[in-house]
Amino acid sequence: MPTPPASSVVPSSLSSPLPRPRRHPLKPGSHKETDVIQYLDHGLNLVQQRVDNRLRKRRDGDAGVEGYRHFAEAEKDLSSFIDIVWVSGSPNLQIPYLLTIARLIAEFLPLFPASPHATFRVLEKLDIAFSSLIQGKDADTGEPLPGFEEGRTVSTTDKVRLKGIVDRTRLVVAKALGDGVVDEEGDAMVTEEDAMSEADRDEDTVKFEGFENNDDDDDDQNEMWEETQISRVYERTIGELGDVLGGVPIGLITDE
Repeated sequence: MPTPPASSVVPSSLSSPLPRPRRHPLKPGSHKETDVIQYLDHGLNLVQQRVDNRLRKRRDGDAGVEGYRHFAEAEKDLSSFIDIVWVSGSPNLQIPYLLTIARLIAEFLPLFPASPHATFRVLEKLDIAFSSLIQGKDADTGEPLPGFEEGRTVSTTDKVRLKGIVDRTRLVVAKALGDGVVDEEGDAMVTEEDAMSEADRDEDTVKFEGFENNDDDDDDQNEMWEETQISRVYERTIGELGDVLGGVPIGLITDE
């Protein structure tokens, strides 16, 4: 993968997972914009190839670019591309590339065992980005976004595309976590709490008679946390789309 364009990536606020964007959008057709486009196109193609090779290797042992073992690995790459797109401060790059990344995530999630921490982390980042773009200002600080000062808006066509991705993603996430198959090894890559193996936990935990089912309490807490996070998938974006597209806000999709 080529070296990414030089940029100063710093958090936009203490609470936001997004970096601070440039003050001004990249000039259309400039060398900087071209470099960013080439880097993103190459990187996203490589992500797709690694997902494809994961499936191909599982079927026939095909060699080549190493396939992802866990969704957390794909999430790490996709999250870095979200940062680069956001730092560009260029709506003409942010809108199409973030839509593409969001669509890829919805397509990739069913191909891996559920990795809750990685999944909710990247979706939160996209949620803040999309809700900010629809408003034309930072959803946390209220500051106008670069390129939106002159009244630019996200087109209705893109909002409809986004609504479809949001619907699909919420369904995919609910199904993935509802199946109960969680990639504990992959999730351990993104959370220190899960990095400790079950054996280590048993060794470090003092056992008392009558408290043998402590793990059941942990499972209940994890389920409650996951249910809460599922309800928050694209929560901010749903609110904005409900306003701009009309009708009732998008709810959690079910099979019924």
